[in-house]
Amino acid sequence: MKKIFLTLLLMVGSTIPLYVHGQGEGNELKKYIRANYTKFEYKIPARDGVKLFTSVYVPKDTSRSYPIMLTRTPYDVAPYGVDRYRSRLGPSERFARAGFIFVYQDVRGRFMSEGEFIEMTPHRPDKKSSTDVDESTDTWDTIDWLVRNVPNNNGSVGIWGISYPGYYAAAGMIDAHPALKAVSPQAPISDLFMGDDCYHNGAFFLAANFGFFTSFKERGPKPARPERRTGSFDFGTPDGYEFYLQLGPLENADKRYFKGRNPYWIDLLNHTTYDSFWQSRNILPHLNNVPPAVMTVGGWFDAEDLRGPLAVFKTVEERNPGIS
Repeated sequence: MKKIFLTLLLMVGSTIPLYVHGQGEGNELKKYIRANYTKFEYKIPARDGVKLFTSVYVPKDTSRSYPIMLTRTPYDVAPYGVDRYRSRLGPSERFARAGFIFVYQDVRGRFMSEGEFIEMTPHRPDKKSSTDVDESTDTWDTIDWLVRNVPNNNGSVGIWGISYPGYYAAAGMIDAHPALKAVSPQAPISDLFMGDDCYHNGAFFLAANFGFFTSFKERGPKPARPERRTGSFDFGTPDGYEFYLQLGPLENADKRYFKGRNPYWIDLLNHTTYDSFWQSRNILPHLNNVPPAVMTVGGWFDAEDLRGPLAVFKTVEERNPGIS
């Protein structure tokens, strides 16, 4: 693992030898980030005119150039405001101290980005106009803008993300921008019906889905910062079995709790077979023309996203001979 990831990082111009998650973070790291990085916020235009909200942290040391490390997410890139800084950058403290240009983007239709959010955006392999957009084009347009406009970048970009952001990393490496040198989809979603999160070979994951969608809600029609967090959903009991037993028929979940305000939950219940809705959201058939180095990461005891990493790894390797 260490050797593979070292190779991956060298391809984007870094010299950090391994992936370490959550090491040594705290007030000292927060102070280091503020002292050594300048934060910018941009609205990056996609090819159809939609603007994607993007936070960029650039090292203050201008004596050398830096690779760009990009994460695209539907979970918000808070804190918002150029004077408000994240408490960590990249996968770990080692990355923050090594020196990268760190980029975080609200994906289309989420929080401060314009456009319509579509869960697991269907990939469009036959693009005929600038209105034929998907996650691969949004990633391409973002990278193109970054390498042209962010100061002191060395022209090399890497993408990484875990779970849903892992899906965006995988989708972004299709027909990749020439500047994209390395991609690490970690616990990536690949096919929501057949084995990731929503259904497992047709079996509906009730507790996982209900718990997730109580917090993953639709944004309004215009860009907006995330609502103030008021805590997790109150189940009213520590006994999960009792909660779902008292819920009764599944339709009661919407009647009692979602009240028609969560279209993603409604989609789950309207598509209980592997129909065109789910088939169009399967990213695996489209993992072609992937020139960057790829390191797919997964966990053997991941109850929700085990199939995704295995399927992405296998498919990328089969469809892209010679890939590193």
